[in-house]
Amino acid sequence: MLKYLYVKELFSEIPDEITLGISLTGCTIHCPGCHSQELWKDEGTPLTIEKIDNLLDEHNGVSCLLLLGGEHDIDSLTGLFMHCFERIKTAWYCGLDKIPRDKQGILQYLDYVKVGHYDRKLGGLDSPTTNQRLYLLDHQGNGNIRKIDITKKLQENKT
Repeated sequence: MLKYLYVKELFSEIPDEITLGISLTGCTIHCPGCHSQELWKDEGTPLTIEKIDNLLDEHNGVSCLLLLGGEHDIDSLTGLFMHCFERIKTAWYCGLDKIPRDKQGILQYLDYVKVGHYDRKLGGLDSPTTNQRLYLLDHQGNGNIRKIDITKKLQENKT
């Protein structure tokens, strides 16, 4: 079961969206220089479909739901995104460099996905040298999904 510590309305993580960000716990990636090491422990409030629905109702006006983390339970993430995909735009900040081949199904329930571990020397998404990438997912109706790299939008918004 996925758990979370924080819920925040965010204005810069997903370009042109008012985003409800939910920070998931239980991270197993442990990037050196991580700014959120408190998310490494598997603790917090269980994140259920009912809880997400309540949070979205409480945060009227958000246009995107962003789950940060959860790589240790992609199946549960997929179920949450599947539930939310028709209601609101969905985004996942994934700390893996690649989504495992057998978990690619999650992409059909996402509008945005960030991939890549945090490398302090390269910086985050707003750094021009980052190894991380933020993609807009263009669902083409035939089961194909085109990934459009929009990382530069975050770097432009920084200036």
